[in-house]
Amino acid sequence: MIKAILFDYDDTLVQTRKTRYNTIDKLSNEVFNTKVTEKEIDEAWGLPAEEFLLKLFGRFSTDIHYLWSVYVEFSKKDLNVPHLNAFDFIHQFQNSFLFGIVTSSSEKVVHRELKELQIDTNLFLRIQAAEHTNVHKPNPNVFEPIFQLLKNENIEKNEVIYIGDSPADHESSSKFGFHFLGIAHDNRHVPYFQARNLSFVRSFRDLEDYLLNQKNFS
Repeated sequence: MIKAILFDYDDTLVQTRKTRYNTIDKLSNEVFNTKVTEKEIDEAWGLPAEEFLLKLFGRFSTDIHYLWSVYVEFSKKDLNVPHLNAFDFIHQFQNSFLFGIVTSSSEKVVHRELKELQIDTNLFLRIQAAEHTNVHKPNPNVFEPIFQLLKNENIEKNEVIYIGDSPADHESSSKFGFHFLGIAHDNRHVPYFQARNLSFVRSFRDLEDYLLNQKNFS
């Protein structure tokens, strides 16, 4: 029986890729007088936050504090957008499951965005961000910190499902021993899910139906 649902954050709960492409385009043009291509962003996407910034802008500055300051300044102008029904789903099932987030994003960014979206962070047992572990997806050990908290709640690995949008989400969570469910808000990783016969949903409405139809969730 599933007792805990953990989510990836970027492009699972919120539309980060779409939002931050715009942010990065403005920042690179206005601050560094250059253009960062979508290919460059794709190659950096999913890296821990500081590595992400250095990969994109390290040729202009290696001062991570400076890069953070300009990135935060520009990102505040482009508010992130939840995927449809994402947080409604969590509210609806808050008494049925423990919820958590495991992300490579920065803790301060995630908490700031959730505050901007007026999301109660107490809905989550833990929001585990890049600062909370020395390893990151696809390394399965990324889940060790949050699993220690789950064990304190008498929850075992086979009672946890991780929901994410990327191959790294699948690889890390399944190797750690969690169940995995893909969520494909677009077609980017659908071929990956299909080639491996992985279960995936297209929306949070589909996720609700999936839960209701799976015996091990009841």
